[in-house]
Amino acid sequence: DVDSCKYDAENDADGDLICGDVDSCQYDAENDADGDVVCGDVDSCEYDAENDADVDLICGDVDSCKYDPENDADGDNICGDVDSCQYDAEHDTDADAICGDVDSCEYDAENDADVDLICGDVDSCK
Repeated sequence: DVDSCKYDAENDADGDLICGDVDSCQYDAENDADGDVVCGDVDSCEYDAENDADVDLICGDVDSCKYDPENDADGDNICGDVDSCQYDAEHDTDADAICGDVDSCEYDAENDADVDLICGDVDSCK
């Protein structure tokens, strides 16, 4: 009987055909699949080389918004890291360059032009 791993008491514990005494990831059969220098058996995101870059506890390989910790907070299918109005699902509907979540007249492009405190979209005396 020949011992193929004579310096490895566990005889290639992870079964990757690399003896433990020379295996940089001796308990990871995929030998650090994502290449982040953290072996899969101790890597919390074993298929995400950036190890959850946005720190939202969702690994990047399964995170639909891998750089947005709020994961599209307004639900408009545009991740916050690239969404110009990240808390406005309607994306500045009145096109006045003020996002709806902070626009006092969300549907009035002129933002109460007559300054009567009634937004133009509902003001009968514009």
